Amino acid sequence: MDYSRYQWPDKKILIADDDSLSRRYFAKVLEPTKATLSFVRNGKEAVAYCNDHPRIDLVLMDIKMPIKDGLTATRELKKNFPQIPVIVETAYAFDYDKINSLKSGADEYITKPILREKLFDMMEKYLNV
Repeated sequence: MDYSRYQWPDKKILIADDDSLSRRYFAKVLEPTKATLSFVRNGKEAVAYCNDHPRIDLVLMDIKMPIKDGLTATRELKKNFPQIPVIVETAYAFDYDKINSLKSGADEYITKPILREKLFDMMEKYLNV
């Protein structure tokens, strides 16, 4: 698969995930897109980061994180920054997880293990506007 069409050098993406392997995965997979990546480890940090950097173009938000979970953080982000797309990512693949994610205000929902093509197609909807 040719991923060269996914180029976002002028975009800023926040990745909120407490798992170091997930953060490394996103860093490696997203590197060719040339997007600017920032990382936080919990929902509280994600909300604070967006408050300090409101020009974020997209947030990848894990559901299960310490201090403040991803769904609570998503609700707060969408209240303050409804224009920022949030893609919830999780290892939990139950129907109610997807329903709760979308109810929290998430724009998309993707389950781990995350396939690059599916992630990029999802992100493209919000970054290529």
